[in-house]
Amino acid sequence: MRRHVLTLVAVFLALAVGVVLGSTSVATSIRDAVVDREETTAARLEAAQADLAAERRAVERLDDLAGDLTPTVLDGRLDGRPVLIVVAPGAAEEDVTAAGDAIAAAGGIDAGRVILTAKAVDPAADAELQALVANLPIGTAPAADADLGTQLGTALGRAGLLRAEDAEPYLGDADRATVLTTLADADVIDFEPGTLRPGQLALVVTGPREQESTAVRVAALARTLDREGAGTVVSARLGDGAGHDAVGVLRSSGEEDVSTVDDAGTDAGRLATALALAEQLAREQGHYGLAPDASAAAPSLPPTS
Repeated sequence: MRRHVLTLVAVFLALAVGVVLGSTSVATSIRDAVVDREETTAARLEAAQADLAAERRAVERLDDLAGDLTPTVLDGRLDGRPVLIVVAPGAAEEDVTAAGDAIAAAGGIDAGRVILTAKAVDPAADAELQALVANLPIGTAPAADADLGTQLGTALGRAGLLRAEDAEPYLGDADRATVLTTLADADVIDFEPGTLRPGQLALVVTGPREQESTAVRVAALARTLDREGAGTVVSARLGDGAGHDAVGVLRSSGEEDVSTVDDAGTDAGRLATALALAEQLAREQGHYGLAPDASAAAPSLPPTS
């Protein structure tokens, strides 16, 4: 019996030693594999961060170059052309100011700013807005079943733009003042009295993230301003893909009249915006910027002697 007990003890002891030795070997192999994988992942992350930093430097330097070239490239492109700036909800004040500076650098005339209020794009105010536009002295009114972006765009176009065919105002001074004041009193638009004059072109500056209904309405307003005047450009900052903007709405619909710029927050985008306005004078159009659905970074420059 003692021999049997000793034999069993020896067997179990051998098994225990084997398990310990085996588990130690497996643990060492797993640990080495994990360490190797962590080192590989860390190396890949470091390489990716270096590539991203290099790309950012390249973009910043190219943007700086665009800013340096802007005065020379834009010189005289909009010589004497008045441009009305329409500020949509969500637009950054920095982008509005920079766009005005680019227009001035191109020789354009500041025709003033019209700010669309939250009420202008609020579906809850649609009935009030429709009744308001129907009673404005704007000449031929839009169809009663036209969307509210078209109706508001018609009112703003008649009061704030010149006719494309002869560069003359649609309305007399009294009717222009009535339309603008009525819209302002109804809290649909805002503007500084005494700063507006009829524009030949319109620039709509909007934000990168909006409600879908707001983006659709601003897009419809831009199309209407384009028809009422000599051309319209819509600019916005590049978004993160989490929202909607009028630029995306226009591009996804296959827009072939209104021009769009998707990087209004950069010097390159502001250069493209001013060039796109000049391009609209020849009734040419394009979609510019850095987004995948842009056709080019900026309009092509006409040949020079």
